Amino acid sequence: MKKINKNKRGKKIEKLAFELLKKKKYLVWKPPKVKFYSQDIFGFFDLIALNKKELKLIQVQKERLRPYKIKEIFKLPRPKKVNYEVWVYDSRLKKFKIYDKI
Repeated sequence: MKKINKNKRGKKIEKLAFELLKKKKYLVWKPPKVKFYSQDIFGFFDLIALNKKELKLIQVQKERLRPYKIKEIFKLPRPKKVNYEVWVYDSRLKKFKIYDKI
């Protein structure tokens, strides 16, 4: 079985999330790559998704949930109509599990 570089795997999963949000009629933005690594939004989030009703700040992860990071995310102050979400991709099921609360 061929091993995939962690960066490539992460980018692939972020791209899946990006495309899924676009299909759901969100305007999606991902910060550009700076030098040799990508920037996180506020040090936590990978994507920003916007529609007429809400703004989502999304952290995308592969396979396993990282409770310490999620606790930090959900401790952040949250304005009205802004949702923080953690999307964890399950490669066996080929879908995301979405956490919006802890």
